[in-house]
Amino acid sequence: MHQTSFHSDNLDPALEDDRRFSLWYEKVEALTCCVDITRFEDRPFSGFLRWSGFQDIHVTRFGGAFGRVKRSRSAISRGPDDDFCLVFHRGTGTLRVDQSNRKATLPSGGVFLGTNGVPTDMASDTPFAWTTLTVSRDQLTALVSQADDLLARPLDPQRPAVAHLRRYIESVVKLSRAPHDPQLDAHIRTTLLDLIALVLGARGDAAQIATTRGLRASRIHDIIAEIDRSFMSAGFSAANVARHLGLSTRYVQDLLHETGRSFTERLLERRLQQARQMLTSEQGDRLKISEIALACGFGEVSYFNQRFRRRFGVTPTECRRDSSR
Repeated sequence: MHQTSFHSDNLDPALEDDRRFSLWYEKVEALTCCVDITRFEDRPFSGFLRWSGFQDIHVTRFGGAFGRVKRSRSAISRGPDDDFCLVFHRGTGTLRVDQSNRKATLPSGGVFLGTNGVPTDMASDTPFAWTTLTVSRDQLTALVSQADDLLARPLDPQRPAVAHLRRYIESVVKLSRAPHDPQLDAHIRTTLLDLIALVLGARGDAAQIATTRGLRASRIHDIIAEIDRSFMSAGFSAANVARHLGLSTRYVQDLLHETGRSFTERLLERRLQQARQMLTSEQGDRLKISEIALACGFGEVSYFNQRFRRRFGVTPTECRRDSSR
């Protein structure tokens, strides 16, 4: 996963509000599509953006102290693209949307499909907050031929497919803390496409494929999340995951093989990455290497030293020494 984030809190606090807004706005346009933003003048400016890329599909968290966002013809000319965006409204107030001669009103938690290719006007009386899933026109229309008919039409956020896609997006964004894994990125990309196709009503073969892959993807996500939660336990195994999720151990192992890494490989990598993080941190500097090894789930220090050197090309002691220079 490739990720970039930018928050107005990172700017010089001595700057005037107008200047802070201007600098933040420039960053937003550089990272995402061009839009016109109208901030609230009666309150201090704040804004955030977190962009995550899974190959050619993007997830963006965006919001701040502004009440209007427009994709005007001028903005389209500055940054032309015709991508579709599935928007999850996370603000506390009502979001009013006007696109393609259609108007919609979304309560907090509402969801709608938009496009960057035509003018759009969105307004709210409370600060904006949303998550968007951006997919190219060619990709989406190949799965959902009637996608343009769904523009600016609110989707039911309680539908199982919508709720699952929302949860899946939230979970994969958190994977930014894990090491970059191109095979996992490819898997996440495919799953996001499958789930948005189900949300928007894919039909025929596309729907059948999306349903089958989507269920398996959900299981894989649950397995990886369980590894992230429990990898520091020395006795943790695929059998533990299987019992917790109500699956067979063989099924857990087979699903992870589909991602390009076995359970054992994924667990070892997670433990090694955590150990390296602890070795190079101020908090970890107060711990013995043997204590770090045990804390990360390794039962034997000699095995930890061997695997660490094979993975990173240095011993744990050398890694700690190099980081303190």
